[in-house]
Formats: sequence, C-alpha cells, structure tokens
Amino acid sequence: MSDSSQIVVDVEVGPREAERLGGAVLAWLIGEGVVLPRASDSAAGGEGHRPGPGWRTATAGSPAFRRLRTNGVEILVGRRVFDGGGNGIELRCGACRRRFEPALDAWSEAVGRWAEGDDGASFACPGCGKSRPLQGWRGPTPWGFGNLAVQFWNWPALSTGFVRALGKQLGHETVVVVSRV
Repeated sequence: MSDSSQIVVDVEVGPREAERLGGAVLAWLIGEGVVLPRASDSAAGGEGHRPGPGWRTATAGSPAFRRLRTNGVEILVGRRVFDGGGNGIELRCGACRRRFEPALDAWSEAVGRWAEGDDGASFACPGCGKSRPLQGWRGPTPWGFGNLAVQFWNWPALSTGFVRALGKQLGHETVVVVSRV
C-alpha cells in the first residue's frame, strides 16, 4: 500500500521568514490539539507529529488513520516544488480559462528556474499568451512552489475550514497539493 499526503504550501513566504513561521504554525497546531507535541518517526520522510486529541478540527474523516505507522504532520522549511506524484500536469489559464497540458520541456524549464532561485520564473498560456509566475497557475492537480509547507501523512481529506484557518495562521495564500508516494 502506498502512502498519501496533503501538503498545504505557503506560496508567498520568503526563505528568511519560513523557519520562524514554521515554528509558529507548529505551536498553533499543538495548541489546538491537532498534533502531539513530541516528534516521532510518524512521517514518511522523517520525523513528524502524530495526531493529537483535537485532530477532528482538521478533518471529519474516519479515525482509522490514527492506527497507521505513517500518520504524522511535518513542517517543511526550504525552497521546494510540490507536485501530485505522477498525477499528470493540467493547467487552467486565469485569463482565458483554457485548460491544457503544458509542453513538458517549457514547463520543466520554468520549474527548474524557480527551483534554482528565480522567484519570477513564469510560464505563458499557449492559448492567449498571457504569462504569469508559476505560483499563480492552477489546475485539477495543483502544484505548489514555496519555502514552507505543512504535510499531513495519510490523513483523511482536510476540511476547507481547517485549511482556511491554517492559511490565516500563515498569513499568506496557500495551495493544497495531494500526493501519492
């Protein structure tokens, strides 16, 4: 069985602010009882915080995930590109509303520029030609470009209200990326 995760990516925070804000968000999650204070080996990539007694404030899903070995929440600090893990690439232009699969070479080149530190890396719609920064592109399987993210391993779907509250704590725009590994 594969693991899945929901990654709430802050698409606006800068690298200097990310670590401080990540600590503040973790403190908020602990204070709300969403996660336990002590880190453990509960995340697929390393240490995470297991669900706390207030986990239901984040999701209305089944409690069965709490029995899984991998069910932690990680605070990820550092410049990263988050994608759906093989779910394909389909984008929707905010200007002309066209849905399309981007030319892989052009998209990969833009993603590479962003990953190497170009915050202004952009991509143009093949329909209308309107260019926008990568963080502004959306589609049915969103991508996230950011310096800070909160990754929920194997949790049921996060509620819209919780994602909104988490975004309020971050103080920035967020995007949720669903990934399977």
